Amino acid sequence: MENGNRAHGIGALDIRTFEPFAKNPAISKVFREIGYADELGSGMRNSYKYTMMYSSAEPEFIEGDVFKIIIPLSVGSMTRVGPLTSPVASGEVSGEVISVKLDIQKLNALLEYCREARSRIEMQMYCGIKSQDYFRRNILLPLLDSGRLKRTIPDKPNSSKQKYIKA
Repeated sequence: MENGNRAHGIGALDIRTFEPFAKNPAISKVFREIGYADELGSGMRNSYKYTMMYSSAEPEFIEGDVFKIIIPLSVGSMTRVGPLTSPVASGEVSGEVISVKLDIQKLNALLEYCREARSRIEMQMYCGIKSQDYFRRNILLPLLDSGRLKRTIPDKPNSSKQKYIKA
């Protein structure tokens, strides 16, 4: 992974001597306070911890005009498990695999909840998902595409009064 930025230093970062540096402390503090960011430097520590667990090799962090992270992976960590059509989490409903990023119990509960017409906001709150974009892309649209849900106003898909009901 690469990220263009203004470098604080140049060269490889070493976990043993690394000192976190906030590039924008005010924004960093706001995101930590509202729960959208972890402790400063925790990403590097977690990357070392989990990369060592999964591949027994150390990741490389290289700071410069372009910040680079090199995560070495073992063959076993890249082996796909499960059917090729399933994403990170999918659900099988009535024998058909649906590519929805929701575990099977939550997927079935959501479909049951939608026996009565529900708005996207109601469905999203029911699932406990904060991001509208994530919910729409990874849950709502796949359920509509698979025919498990249908729109109550099909000729106006972007209507503010749009609701969804189990098909």
